[in-house]
Amino acid sequence: MAERQTSRYDVHEFGATGDGETLDTEAIQEALEACAGSGGTVAVPPGEYLTGPLRVGDLTTLHLEAGATVRFVGDYTEFPTAESRWEGWDQVGFHPCLLVDAAETVEITGRGTIDGSGEYWWQFRDRPRSAYPDGLRERLEEFDERNEHKDDVSSFTLRPPLLQVYDSKNVSVSGVTLRNSPFWNTHVVYSEDVTITDVVIENPADAPNGDGIDVDSSSHVRISDTFINAGDDAICIKSGKDEQGRAVGEPARNITVANCTVEAGHGGVVIGSEMSGDVRDVTVTGCTFTDTDRGIRIKTQRGRGGVVEDLRFDTLVMRRVACPFVINGYYFTPIDSEPEPVDGTTPLVRNVHFSNITAREVESAGFLAGLPERRFGEITFEDVRIDATRSLEATDLDPAMADGYEQRHGFFCKSISEVSFSNVALRTPDSTAFRFEETDLVSIDGLEVERSDVEEAAPTEETAAPAIEIENATETRIRGCDSPSNGETFLSIGGDASRRLSLAGNYGDLGSAVDVDADCDVTLE
Repeated sequence: MAERQTSRYDVHEFGATGDGETLDTEAIQEALEACAGSGGTVAVPPGEYLTGPLRVGDLTTLHLEAGATVRFVGDYTEFPTAESRWEGWDQVGFHPCLLVDAAETVEITGRGTIDGSGEYWWQFRDRPRSAYPDGLRERLEEFDERNEHKDDVSSFTLRPPLLQVYDSKNVSVSGVTLRNSPFWNTHVVYSEDVTITDVVIENPADAPNGDGIDVDSSSHVRISDTFINAGDDAICIKSGKDEQGRAVGEPARNITVANCTVEAGHGGVVIGSEMSGDVRDVTVTGCTFTDTDRGIRIKTQRGRGGVVEDLRFDTLVMRRVACPFVINGYYFTPIDSEPEPVDGTTPLVRNVHFSNITAREVESAGFLAGLPERRFGEITFEDVRIDATRSLEATDLDPAMADGYEQRHGFFCKSISEVSFSNVALRTPDSTAFRFEETDLVSIDGLEVERSDVEEAAPTEETAAPAIEIENATETRIRGCDSPSNGETFLSIGGDASRRLSLAGNYGDLGSAVDVDADCDVTLE
């Protein structure tokens, strides 16, 4: 065969039909293998290409022209067994639909569509395994035998992700639409220098485990100018689960998310709950989240271990989310529990900063819950506006997923070492806008609270609850706040652990609006 004189590898030249009925797996894969290492481009012209799983190699650009759809076949027999990471554990499962594996300098580009035919896989979710086809049941039993780690959802989550970038470097994805993933839509794992930009990600609201983009034990990842409508978490950052995740010890780090639009899903940007290998150095800016259950959500639990630290969220707009800010150390576990010994399985969240954020039509302002044995800390809010007057029944949350805030409109903080609010405004129908429990340092500067259930006239018994309630905070600092005009209590502080209260630089006679029921040193300036 004569030496090829072009860097363009048209899949039609390798026998692909693009008729939507013929299985084009062999032809497309042959084109990808011919291109691998050449720095060339595999071109997919307009048409619908039905295919089994595909693998992209080094120095390859896969370009889907406008009008081209690569649709993965709904047939488990076409998907071989592959080693990868599912839900934080390295194990075997079904081969990803489109896989970039141990490759460098790869691009996936164009205005075409990659469709995972997820509805084929989703149909098995609510069926007992005895109702699965015999061959599928046998495959899952094989996975069970080979996989060391199991939980209630392990077998079902071994479905193929739509696009997986695994153990690769210098990979970019741009322009394409990625939709209907059997499992997570786009999974970046054990990889470095990955760019996802100008991409559309679409999964139905009922797609099980239908995350948009999961960045997993990877570094120097950039996600920008992307639209996500996902059935689960829109952008999720992970680093392995429990003992195995800690042993692997590969953090998710140096990650930026910019100018993304999220419509629906469980969370706009979510960290965890698989974060045992650490998550650090994350910046999220210039994004909008609409109709998501949460805005920013950090979730973990005892047994995970790992540290989540040095995160910054800036210039965000949220609307119709259940709760814009969640940091939860009790994911799927009861929040009221006694302290336990601190060891390598105890997680930690620290140095998390929120600024220039507007959240409107939300149900609960925020929920921060560390662990009593290891308080989460150094959490700041600056220039934040929250309108938490939406009905608590507006979003139907699974009680196991509700993070404990479903009974509150206001902001709840517990077991936090240090939390501060600067130039924060909160509108809520509840009498108590902020409640702090078991916190080392509460710092409030320039807080505005509007409570729609409090009359301008003298408060009644029903509306006399303070705007801020503090129970067992070692030190509380209040400055730049106005004394209530109707004589209501602004701050109530109690608990045996409350020691110091400083009121400095406030307006009006704020001291007379403070109720202290603790052996607490009070400083007025």
